[in-house]
Amino acid sequence: MLSGDDEIAIRRLGRSWEHAWNIHDMPGLSALVAPDVDFIHAGGGWLGGRSVFEHYNAEIHATQFKASVFRVHGMAIRPLAADICVVHVNWGLSGDTNREGMMREPREGIFTWVVRRHDAEWLIEASHNTNILDVVGPEHKKPATMMSADE
Repeated sequence: MLSGDDEIAIRRLGRSWEHAWNIHDMPGLSALVAPDVDFIHAGGGWLGGRSVFEHYNAEIHATQFKASVFRVHGMAIRPLAADICVVHVNWGLSGDTNREGMMREPREGIFTWVVRRHDAEWLIEASHNTNILDVVGPEHKKPATMMSADE
């Protein structure tokens, strides 16, 4: 069972991610992941470790994501153990460009995070990021129990 304080702390990860992304604070974004994070970005690349994660995001936020706006639309949390949870984060992104500098259409996606409590702090241990394609029907976009990151 997840305590109320733990759930609040995990939901705070979503709000903190959104904030760090939108001000392009890559050290702040990197502070949300474990030092040995396994992070698969939406393009399918694997970022192994916090330093690789931060370097990659600093580079891409200087180019394709420099004007992007990230929004958390909801989070579903499923405890696996007292200190480990799977979290599905529905997100929206706008204002980014492709590699050629052309504006991309706003899109939605889902993070699957494995988060673990380190003393009093929850960190992202692993993440897989997926864009939601147009062919996905609305009945498959969000779990029925999805709650806002603000709840």
